[in-house]
Amino acid sequence: MSRRIVPDVETGKPVPRQRGYVYQKGRKKGDPWNPKERAYGRYRIDVPGEHRLKEVRVALGYCRDEMDAMLTLQEEMDKAGVLDLDKVRERLLPVVNFRTQAAWWLEAITSGEVVHSRKRTRIIANTIGSYSTAVAYLNEQIGDMPLASIDNPEARELITTMKAAVKDGRRRFSDSTISYYFRIMRQVISSHIDEKFRPVHRREWNLAAIGLPRVNPKNQRRPTMTPKEMTTLLGKAEGQYLMIYFLNLVTGMRISETVAIEIDKHIEPDCSIIYVRQQREKDVNALKPDLKTEAGLRDIDLHPDAAGILRNFIGSRKSGFLFQTANGTMLDPGNIDRDSLRPILEEMGRDEAGTRFNVFRRFREAVLQRSEARQILIDYWMGHSNPSMGDRYGKQLVEDVEYRQEQVKKIGLGFDVPPSLIGLRGLQSVDNGRNKEAA
Repeated sequence: MSRRIVPDVETGKPVPRQRGYVYQKGRKKGDPWNPKERAYGRYRIDVPGEHRLKEVRVALGYCRDEMDAMLTLQEEMDKAGVLDLDKVRERLLPVVNFRTQAAWWLEAITSGEVVHSRKRTRIIANTIGSYSTAVAYLNEQIGDMPLASIDNPEARELITTMKAAVKDGRRRFSDSTISYYFRIMRQVISSHIDEKFRPVHRREWNLAAIGLPRVNPKNQRRPTMTPKEMTTLLGKAEGQYLMIYFLNLVTGMRISETVAIEIDKHIEPDCSIIYVRQQREKDVNALKPDLKTEAGLRDIDLHPDAAGILRNFIGSRKSGFLFQTANGTMLDPGNIDRDSLRPILEEMGRDEAGTRFNVFRRFREAVLQRSEARQILIDYWMGHSNPSMGDRYGKQLVEDVEYRQEQVKKIGLGFDVPPSLIGLRGLQSVDNGRNKEAA
């Protein structure tokens, strides 16, 4: 490395050895500088994995004198990272390509060696699966490139490729997906650390220059349904699928949480409260106690009419999964979507992209927001993280079961219950929650 970096004569600090060379075509050594002639520069740069330096020539335009040309060349060398000691060092280190580092990163996340940077907790399987999908595509584009060679120009080329990708006549990647894949690329590069646990490859990403799209949350696809559409959807569902949709509507639970409910562990005997303590692993028929967020561990209160419908559905059963296959195992959300939800949505003309189980969760959130319930209670029922000081001091509200039960009764369900469920409950009518109760 000493052939690249030497101590500065005055300060003794390490500096790059080379300074570059400027010239004008046809100008011999000793000839006066001609400001009317174009100037050019030449420097050498290390290429990861290669012993020899690569020579680079750049056009400098018209320069007033040789010193002006030299200063211009220094700017060009600085942009290329030739004068950055960290970049010089990283180019001289053993070559690690993106594919190799990404494989190590995914394995380290899975084993728990690498944890969530902010929460310091293990990353859940669903997130790891999402990371793996992103890495698989990134490997196709930049997998064989050394980490030291991936910088703003390479990122710009990647983003341009993703923007131009088309599948089935439509854009393959949305702006949010492009932004997400770029974030994964950054995380893989920064995961390569030295013996002092500092990133080997430091980058200053110019997001505007590389063309990274700015994601506007207001433009994100978040399909919603009206109360009338929800009643129609429930009316078309059958069997336990009907109860799954109904329970998701009145609780706002995630589908992975719903299919993991066990009767003897997570439901009050009178069905007034559901305890969310576990969820189903993505793509694996197994339980996991680690919920999506820490706030996911919660007790959800049911409206009295919803509790009555749930009691009737359970009947004399005392244990096992609330919703299960003929063999008594957990249901697969993918199968539920394929066999029931997707056909119903297609029949209703609501099978657009993004319309899946989260539509029930969004509906419940809207019902709660239209009510007079305190935000801390809404966040608690929905499993939202809210670290504000006021909510921490107001925690006693969510610990007061009587208060929660009173509030959920006032809020109601937010939709008309179809006859199939009214019959199950044994009522002539069920309060839809859209009319305020008499004081």
